Amino acid sequence: MVLSDTVPWRNVLRIHRPMLLAVAGIAAAVSFVDWQLGLALPFTPVPFQIVGVAIAFFLGFRNNAAYDRWWEGRKIWGGIVNASRAFARQALTLTDAPPDVQRALVLRHLAWVEALRCQLRQQPPLDTVRGYLSDADQATLAGQRNVASALVHLQGAHVAALARDGQLTEERLVAIDRTLTELHALQGMCERIQSTPLPTAYRYFTRLFVRGFCLTLPIGLVENHGPVTVVVVLLVALVFLIAETIGRLLEEPFTTTSIYGLPLQTIARNIEIDLRQRLGDVDLPPAIAPERRANLDVLL
Repeated sequence: MVLSDTVPWRNVLRIHRPMLLAVAGIAAAVSFVDWQLGLALPFTPVPFQIVGVAIAFFLGFRNNAAYDRWWEGRKIWGGIVNASRAFARQALTLTDAPPDVQRALVLRHLAWVEALRCQLRQQPPLDTVRGYLSDADQATLAGQRNVASALVHLQGAHVAALARDGQLTEERLVAIDRTLTELHALQGMCERIQSTPLPTAYRYFTRLFVRGFCLTLPIGLVENHGPVTVVVVLLVALVFLIAETIGRLLEEPFTTTSIYGLPLQTIARNIEIDLRQRLGDVDLPPAIAPERRANLDVLL
């Protein structure tokens, strides 16, 4: 995720340049026919006003749905942060296991965070989580389709074994199992967002209606605005095109192809720093701050 204090208007115009040029060309042609050739076009702005309001509502619904997906993803990862801290606290304070066993539980959880991050971004997780796991865990995960889910299962089996060995009371086992269940539920919520994109009709018809409206708008405005039609239509088209682009950029909160994708690596690194401090580690990995630029180099 990239933060910025300003919007790169040069890049905004470059992205929409083909469409804006087409709109300007049509507006100029319509203005020439209507004013220079004296061929009055039998159109009024009323139908375009009605259609414009309808498209604005449609676009608003689509963008709200896209933003809801983005914000829900951020809330889920906020829940992962809280549940991660809770699990580390439980592993270190509720179990009577030796320190190396407690450490293995916490590191395995860090592997789960990294595995989930990689899976949501369509990246292979095994190489990333290798440094957190024992050889036995790595062998168990080999060939697993859902590595993150398999790691939660390993955690549950390990905690249950501690209870059988008398290193964890039944009440404390229930508390830890509740946290593991919450982590599994949060993972499922992320997978639901990833595997269920916005319906094709939302994306296709929004794009089609916006472009069709922008291209035909000069016909309805030329009678009242004359040569100024080009400027008016370009301003209206730019607003609609930017609004449509914003919704498209927010549809996939876990993407790496847009600067507006959630900063999963930053969140995962913050979790790792917190949990390693609970373990007493001194050599901590550096924090990863979202990239901040005075002016964005790219919009998409």
